[in-house]
Amino acid sequence: MRETFYHKMEEINNSVILMGGLVQEAVDDAVKAFMEMNIELAQKVIDGDKRIDDYDISIEEKCIIIQAEHQPVARDLRYLHSICVIIKSLERIGDLAVNISKIVKKLEKGELKCSDREIINLIVEMGNLVKSELNGAIESFKDKNVKIASKLEKSDDTVDEIQKMILKKLYSSYRNKEDVNIITNIVMASRYLERIGDQSVNIGERVQYFLSDNYGIIRDSE
Repeated sequence: MRETFYHKMEEINNSVILMGGLVQEAVDDAVKAFMEMNIELAQKVIDGDKRIDDYDISIEEKCIIIQAEHQPVARDLRYLHSICVIIKSLERIGDLAVNISKIVKKLEKGELKCSDREIINLIVEMGNLVKSELNGAIESFKDKNVKIASKLEKSDDTVDEIQKMILKKLYSSYRNKEDVNIITNIVMASRYLERIGDQSVNIGERVQYFLSDNYGIIRDSE
């Protein structure tokens, strides 16, 4: 009976990793689509979101079934509950990647190039940091690594600072009504990136939680 339980737990674990891989790809493609104003790549992200949603529902259902059939306690129960939180964060990140991609479809091809180059460079830096945060969050889950998970919040502080810089430069560079569409969409894109970072931190916090005997008392995962 216990062998069956742990086999099912492993299946759930692997499904989360696969879902995480899809979300990583969606974020990578969304950031690239935004920087290049690539409508085809943006559409790929939008079309691929259903697979992420399907994983979310499927994993949650498996967690419910395994709890009903095996009634896990202590660490196993905490792990399953953490899985349910983590997949919701992953699903939201997928939605945020879709939101960025929808901005690409709203803008005329090449319109982003009209913006200040310094602002574009900040968006690129922010996108790279957010992708690194997400990769770290998924790696921390995959490897059950507390050290990686605990570093995510510090990285997210940098993301927040960059977003503030972007907003400050955008509002100070406002010139005329023709700029409004560009400014609005860059503000929204930076906001979506910032939220991806927040959700990645949430994943890291959940990894720390299920690797602890009590929240705040971390077991050695190495």
